[in-house]
Amino acid sequence: MLLFNSNSAIASRLNDVTQKRAKRLYVLSNHAQAIYQVKRKDQRRDGHWMTHVYVNGKRKAVEKNTEDELYEYLFGFYMKQDARFMTYDEVFEMFVEYKRCMGRSESTIREFERYNGYISPEIRNQPLSTITETELRNWLVHGFLARNYKKEALKKMLQIIRAVFEYGIRKQICTLNPAKYILVEEYAKLCNLSARSNEERSFSEADIEKLRNYCLADKSNPHAPVMLVAMETGMRVGELTALKKEDIHDGYIYVHRQQVFVPKTDLNEISYYKDVNYTKNEREHPKGGRMIPITKNCQMALDIAENLPGESEYVFHHPNGKPILKQSYMYYLRRRCKTLGIEISNNHAFRVAFNARLIEAGVDGNERCFVLGHSMQTNERHYSFSDRRKADDVRDKLNRLETQ
Repeated sequence: MLLFNSNSAIASRLNDVTQKRAKRLYVLSNHAQAIYQVKRKDQRRDGHWMTHVYVNGKRKAVEKNTEDELYEYLFGFYMKQDARFMTYDEVFEMFVEYKRCMGRSESTIREFERYNGYISPEIRNQPLSTITETELRNWLVHGFLARNYKKEALKKMLQIIRAVFEYGIRKQICTLNPAKYILVEEYAKLCNLSARSNEERSFSEADIEKLRNYCLADKSNPHAPVMLVAMETGMRVGELTALKKEDIHDGYIYVHRQQVFVPKTDLNEISYYKDVNYTKNEREHPKGGRMIPITKNCQMALDIAENLPGESEYVFHHPNGKPILKQSYMYYLRRRCKTLGIEISNNHAFRVAFNARLIEAGVDGNERCFVLGHSMQTNERHYSFSDRRKADDVRDKLNRLETQ
């Protein structure tokens, strides 16, 4: 037993010596500055070890009590700079900045950051190149999926993790993507498979009636008609706030642009909103926009907007003529829902509710996709007579429903 302990101690000592030698070799392979012991009259600092490193292009003196302490510092210093030792979190930050440069919206960036917060600290603080498939799978089972997330959340999480590793491979930070062969279907049974019904994602008829009455009593607020038109058209937030008066003619709303948020990419810049000439589903597959028929209730809401004080090219605007911003309208909607005791508070719930009204009115699937702007295959890029006839048919059905 004594011999075993002695051999263990020797083995441990040899391992320490080997590690120390390996660290020194690593430092010397990266460090070109002299490492020396200083002689000073001040006995407290006499015999210290010194060298210099470069931080942001500036020469910085480093002084430690012993040679071992100095080498340990230099080892940590160069390891942080060595891409092979960059942690998952550090690479993720680089990945996010890359996505910003590629024009991804700030809401998408926030979604990336939210999902990154779900990853365990052990993985996030581990060098990217050392993370294994087994470690990721263990975290998925015992960490992420233990929180009862849905299958869609698992799919999104794996997409982001794979993207971070692919970015790391391109930047030569790692050579393998351990998430590449982790499939959603392998863990589907561990997900929360309960689905929310349309009723849970939609405003009820009673909710819409409460919101309509509130807006009618709040006509002077420029946000009120935005909500009223959202109820009657199912338009997206960005489409509503980018709507111009020239887009309303011949009994139709011509939807072909949206308001988007442009985040700042530099401390000296500012974030802002701008209009782009495509809708959410037509960015990569343009079809020339879509037409929404103006019903009686919709015309009433547009009339309220027409009487807003101030002059502007926009349908919904402040007295100074500037358009309503997406964030401002969404805040107004959330506050009104909270005041009225309505649990759901997002504009998408109007789209779901409007789709239900279209079904009740007897509008078929193709017509609903046409009105709501859902993605669908079509040979007609611009609006034609058949589109106008289809819109007329939808309006007739909705008007009949409103008069029942």
